[in-house]
Amino acid sequence: MGSASSYDVEVPDIYLDSDDDATGLSCALEAEGYTTSLKREGFAGEDDSEDRAWVLVVAPFDDRVAALAEAHGGWLPGDDRPAAPPLDLPSAPKRLKG
Repeated sequence: MGSASSYDVEVPDIYLDSDDDATGLSCALEAEGYTTSLKREGFAGEDDSEDRAWVLVVAPFDDRVAALAEAHGGWLPGDDRPAAPPLDLPSAPKRLKG
């Protein structure tokens, strides 16, 4: 199973946008011997149930879980790592025909 835990706080929730990412991460963790619980949770102001985030609770929570969560597009509340730099997009549309 995972390495020794470096997380002193209660087990944090892992949030994911995609149901494929959420179920994929849950299955990957269970295959490694972790216990998981998956549910949907709406954020304040969200009316559409399809826009709700997936919330995954994993026990025990350790560095392996955090690494797999990041690889599957998940995030933790209070994650203060800087966001990825924005993509370098063109400033004008491309002309295909002259």
